[in-house]
Amino acid sequence: MKGFCLIIVALLAFAGIEARAAAADSTAQAAGQDSIFREVDLGGVTVEGRMAIQKDDHTNYMPTKRQVDASASGISLLARMMIPKLLVDHIGKTVKNADGTAPTIYIDNRMADATEADRLRPKDIVRVEYYDRPSPDFPGAQTVLNFITRKYDRGGYVELRTSAYAYPWSDYGDCSLQASLDVNKFNVTLYAGSDFSREDTPGTTGTEYVGLANPFTKQTTALGMETKTRNHYGLLRTKYRTEKTTAMLDLGFNWSEMPTNHERSLVSYSPQAYPASGAVTDSRSRNATPSARFFLETAIAKGHKLRVEANGWYGDNTYSRTYTEGALPAVVTDSKEKQYWAEAMLNYNADLKHDNSIGAMLYGNFSSNRTTYTGTMAADQRIDDGVVLFEPGYSHTFAKRLMLYVRMGLYWDIYRVKGIGTVSKLLPRPGATINYKINERNSVYAYWYMASNVPQMANYNNTEQRVNQYTVQRGNPHLDITKVHFVNASYNLSLKNANISVYGSSTIYTDYTKPYYMDEGGTLVSTYITDGKFISYVAGVSASLFFFKRSLQLTPTLQYSGQRITGLNSTDSGRPLFALTGNYYIKNFSIMAQYVTKRRSIMWGSYIHEMPQFYMVELSWHHKGLHVAVGSQLFFEDSYAMRTWADHGVYRFDNSTTTSLNGRKAYVSLSYSFDFGRKKVEREKMEVQKGSSGIMRL
Repeated sequence: MKGFCLIIVALLAFAGIEARAAAADSTAQAAGQDSIFREVDLGGVTVEGRMAIQKDDHTNYMPTKRQVDASASGISLLARMMIPKLLVDHIGKTVKNADGTAPTIYIDNRMADATEADRLRPKDIVRVEYYDRPSPDFPGAQTVLNFITRKYDRGGYVELRTSAYAYPWSDYGDCSLQASLDVNKFNVTLYAGSDFSREDTPGTTGTEYVGLANPFTKQTTALGMETKTRNHYGLLRTKYRTEKTTAMLDLGFNWSEMPTNHERSLVSYSPQAYPASGAVTDSRSRNATPSARFFLETAIAKGHKLRVEANGWYGDNTYSRTYTEGALPAVVTDSKEKQYWAEAMLNYNADLKHDNSIGAMLYGNFSSNRTTYTGTMAADQRIDDGVVLFEPGYSHTFAKRLMLYVRMGLYWDIYRVKGIGTVSKLLPRPGATINYKINERNSVYAYWYMASNVPQMANYNNTEQRVNQYTVQRGNPHLDITKVHFVNASYNLSLKNANISVYGSSTIYTDYTKPYYMDEGGTLVSTYITDGKFISYVAGVSASLFFFKRSLQLTPTLQYSGQRITGLNSTDSGRPLFALTGNYYIKNFSIMAQYVTKRRSIMWGSYIHEMPQFYMVELSWHHKGLHVAVGSQLFFEDSYAMRTWADHGVYRFDNSTTTSLNGRKAYVSLSYSFDFGRKKVEREKMEVQKGSSGIMRL
């Protein structure tokens, strides 16, 4: 499949070069429709002014022509823009804030995700709005990345994108096709694609201590792990757009499967609770998800905007696992799941007189899960969950510089677990943000916001499944809902050739859900409890610096972060971090390099996760719509393993895992896109709703 994809890209490149002479991008009309576009992006001319413009509650970042030309996707462009306080992995296609949280991603005010943003063409992105604090424009979100794209009229286009990666232990490839047609104010777009991966990795080696009545230590030595995955997806989108209104309807389908997940290891016990032998774990899964989504945004009057979103999907999922250890009886789990999900959100904002505004969000969702487990232990899981969130807000700006934003929300969650009954929780969600704009280049802000988590249905069930000969995993429907407090402060400076942020934040989780292990009649029971607090904190400085007429861009980050868990099995961890990313542009070439020091943090599950230092180099070349990148990471490392360990009293472990997601590797990517036969075109990428599963994974 990789060879076929590369051949298709080469043919597209040849066809696109021939067709490019007939293509025309009406930039002047686009500039007339977007005030920021009109100010900073004139038909690809290199911007000499500031690339960051501070607003009352966010900062607008405009990509340079060099950054656009050197990028092959939306996330790779975001990585090259090097926005302070953003950590972007353009290979793994992930985006995080400096404190480790993930910003909510929007495209033209419509909720999306990192995968959909990655499918945007870089030349179609006018700017990126980074809301690093709560905003009345996006109630319910702490931080937001909003990609603003060019708007096009009439005509059609076809695009094929492929990529192929070869690692020492794995292969990955994908192909996608998108076709679009605009007729007056209507647009119809069809999107379909497929991807696959194969991994053959060492696996996990580690030590476990089990403190039953007759305690023992288990040593596991990895012999190898093989995993194969496939994913197929399709989407049909219809859109209607005027100057005041945009309406969109998506119908999609996603089919993903893991036909092979085979892990082999050697296990031994001290004292010899069980004979030393080989152990084999085989698992497979399949998920089928049809989905539908509706979006409407309209200006109902001057200064009054209404936004409506609705989304629903159905999941038909299966999961099977077999664990065999020597001559002991095999442990078998087979599960079938039916899942329903529906959500709707309504946002209303009104600009009032005297520099003030009001807004409100009404959000609701409903999910239903039906899972049947067979095999070594039989169970029937049934969970229904409903959430309603109402969040009004008020903002006021004093003397054009000081903005105060206050919101008061109410969160109501009601869920029912089979055999347990119905639980109802009503919790407040207040918050306040204060922002002082010193001048056009300097601003400082601080905010506090309270939230609460949505129950994870895979943990809240009342089912029980056997993991191995001595361990049983069990859900806990009596868990409390975790309450969260976010506190954040930052100073931002935007200069012509430098963007600098100094920041500090803390997140406090109360009634924290954590793993809990107990001895129950000689069996180790793995379950969950609500206990204590989880406190994370970070302080640091990050900058984007430009040199030599912006041919060289450096982004250094220096920060200290830590975490602490109180209550049962308390623990803490803290570590400084330094990261440096650089980009150098010369004609049609771009060189990217990155270095990150060793990292350590406490993850969900109360375990400590440690990763060695990371470094990579990538060389890319572009010509019109053709983009080629060659890269390598950790090229001096013979081995690269992630270490995780935890002490839960009756159970503790210390594991070292090596997978294809990290370690020494080299890769090549190739992409091509072109427009033809149209004056203007509506360019927008889409993402199929994949859903999520509530199956208890062992």
